[in-house]
Amino acid sequence: MPTNCISRPAMVVADNPELPQPPGALSIEEERRLRQRELAATFRLFGRFGFGEGVAGHVTARDPEHPNCYWVNPFGMSFSQIRVSDLLLVNEHGQVVQGRGPVNYAGFAIHSAVHRARPDVIAAAQRRTGRSLRRLVQLPPPV
Repeated sequence: MPTNCISRPAMVVADNPELPQPPGALSIEEERRLRQRELAATFRLFGRFGFGEGVAGHVTARDPEHPNCYWVNPFGMSFSQIRVSDLLLVNEHGQVVQGRGPVNYAGFAIHSAVHRARPDVIAAAQRRTGRSLRRLVQLPPPV
């Protein structure tokens, strides 16, 4: 990657009118809906590219109004099936505040620690390696 992209990433996006630009000032509710849509889309992309196998991956997004709450996927639901209406809002104790479904507490423990340590982080994604990674980079099967 060219040095100027690393030292001034915001300028690279701002200088290129062909790239999608972040929305302007949004209300709390508009920001929440945007984060929910982007989170659901992220899950679907993870599913499409094979990163949704089992329950080993997690993606979370901080709620814009309640910074100690995070939007997560319900435990056991295929990433490729997740819609905005499936997302759960979970508080810092792992309790469901909004939505219906079980919480993946292992994923919550990892992501809540990230969000707690980094209040500037809006979203976090994590996927354990496995068959999907081997397919992606065409590694030979394990012996």
